[in-house]
Amino acid sequence: MSKLFDKIHIGQMTLKNRIIMSAMDLGFTSDGAINDQIINFYIERAKGGVGLIVVGGCYPEMNGKVWKSIIGLDKDELIPGLKRLTDAIHQYDVRVASQLLHAGRSASSFFTKMQPVAPSAVAYRSIKEEPHALTIPEIKTVINNYAGAALRAKKAGFDAVELHGGMGYLINQFLSKATNKRNDEYGGNLENRTRFAKEMILAIKETVGKDYPVIFRMSGDDLVEEGLKIDESVEIAKILEQAGADAFNVSPGWHESKTPIMLMSIPRMAYVYLSAKVKSQVTVPVIASVRINDLKLAEEILDNEQADLVSIGRPLIVDPELPNKYKNGQFNDIRTCIACNQGCFDSLLNFKAVSCTYNAMVGHEGEYKITKTDKPKKVAVVGGGPGGMEAARVLALRGHSVTLYEKNNQLGGQLRYAYIPPGREEIQNIITYLERQISKLKVNIKMGREANLQTLEEEHPDAVIVATGGRPIMLNLPGIKGENVYIAGSVLEGNVTTGKDVVIVGGGTVGCEVALYVAKQGAMRPDVACFLLKHKVLDAKDIVEFTSKGNRNITLLEMKKKVGGGFGFSTRWVILNELKDAGIKEITEVKVKEIINNHDENGHKNRGVVYEKDGNERFIKADTVIIAVGYWSNNELQKQVEGKFPETYFIGDCVKVRTALEAIHEGFKVALKI
Repeated sequence: MSKLFDKIHIGQMTLKNRIIMSAMDLGFTSDGAINDQIINFYIERAKGGVGLIVVGGCYPEMNGKVWKSIIGLDKDELIPGLKRLTDAIHQYDVRVASQLLHAGRSASSFFTKMQPVAPSAVAYRSIKEEPHALTIPEIKTVINNYAGAALRAKKAGFDAVELHGGMGYLINQFLSKATNKRNDEYGGNLENRTRFAKEMILAIKETVGKDYPVIFRMSGDDLVEEGLKIDESVEIAKILEQAGADAFNVSPGWHESKTPIMLMSIPRMAYVYLSAKVKSQVTVPVIASVRINDLKLAEEILDNEQADLVSIGRPLIVDPELPNKYKNGQFNDIRTCIACNQGCFDSLLNFKAVSCTYNAMVGHEGEYKITKTDKPKKVAVVGGGPGGMEAARVLALRGHSVTLYEKNNQLGGQLRYAYIPPGREEIQNIITYLERQISKLKVNIKMGREANLQTLEEEHPDAVIVATGGRPIMLNLPGIKGENVYIAGSVLEGNVTTGKDVVIVGGGTVGCEVALYVAKQGAMRPDVACFLLKHKVLDAKDIVEFTSKGNRNITLLEMKKKVGGGFGFSTRWVILNELKDAGIKEITEVKVKEIINNHDENGHKNRGVVYEKDGNERFIKADTVIIAVGYWSNNELQKQVEGKFPETYFIGDCVKVRTALEAIHEGFKVALKI
């Protein structure tokens, strides 16, 4: 099986395979200390077969703390807790490294109670807090604090440290001309800008021993104006290899870059070219990272010598057992990360702990257990959306006899529409996984049959779970039943050929997604674009235009001040850029009054939408009107069955219209109760 499960050495450290779990903030601590929640989380990933777990980032000094839940390595009192963690991970023949991360100008005094520091007084865009430009004596102090943190890591049982020299954090701020405006020996030319990182590696090696492995995580391309490009990053890697770096973990971009880095719309392996370029110029191992959510892709990367190892993070959140499942050929049992960021990155930005859209165990590894029941019951689950399927899966695992009713001929509920728009294809992985699991577990699936009270009474279940989801809201407007008016779902199913002028009523999640779907109709295919670009028939600007949209005129009408309100923080800005690239017009703070679909005195069709904005009525032409104003709870069955069976539960949108994450988690927790 390729090189993926071959041993490899990073310095004096031997890994049992080439799979690394990347460092990530989990939101499980507020005081920097290790606790049982963190340990239980990592135990499951260690059991799952990964070769190396990188914990962190860990701040080497308090004014480098980037977020409230970051782990600390700045004082000796933290060592015992860290030792508990490393001991737990080592039980499973897994190596563990601590990532040392100093945020520099990206730190906020809100968390640290200190002014942030940086190579130069260049403020971070999102914080707008001018940092203190470090003096040379202060630089030496920071380097010493890094070395001290590395020594604590070694004492705590970590097998290596990883220096975070990317993503726009402090080390990267010294390396990049975008943030380093110094004119002394730490600024100016590339050698001077690399001096901070070089001296840090030398200081760590001197403090903890030259054989103690140091991994350097770097931005292959900063993806910001004046930032590092790959050629400069290669030269940095050469300098740092000579200084003693034992491996390079290559990733793209900064958090403030305008190029997407972590979203599902990014093609898989989009940034692997960065690690390939570094690998071609250094002799130590090189690690590829970002948007590698399938170990088949990891095998390709290693086989094609684009890297020596792969680093994955979110795929191991959603499926801790990913390495073992892949090694054992259990491909149908793998939960594939969809890169939605909903439960992980967006949760952190909202000051919540990490969770996962379709793994409800995340963060509850020491709390939730799926155990066999002593009293198997006959359970009816009504609704084959994500919440109903998850409930059926867990019930079957626990030994209950489960029948799942779905009125449509397909499972998935509203998620069947969510993966159709361009760049959202990964969402289908949720449906695929749940379908395979309930089929494997012999759940009795009855599709194309709408369950009602009579149906359920005939089955005599011991428990009923109602997960009937939601139904599209249809506005009570004149003209709503016109022949040119459609709900978003019908359009996304491909049942509608839209006209040239399209008006979408509703600028939330579904409205934006259906707008992008329609906009892509008639757009240039990527393979055609590559051909024309290669032969210089079109330039890059033309290619972006022709691949982003066809020839339809699309307008979103939204009652709120902004469109895209339903998207997470990390996703919304990308969606808004895609709407702009596709030429989709947005008219906000409107009230739709009427849909017109008639003929004038000459027999010509007069179609459009009348809406009110700023107290004035206006008309917009529309060959096709798409209604995408959301969903209401489908609670009709709930009213019928309540109190009619020994146990009755209601989950998901039939209770309140929410997210797939909430529906799946409710299905999981209800199934544990029965």
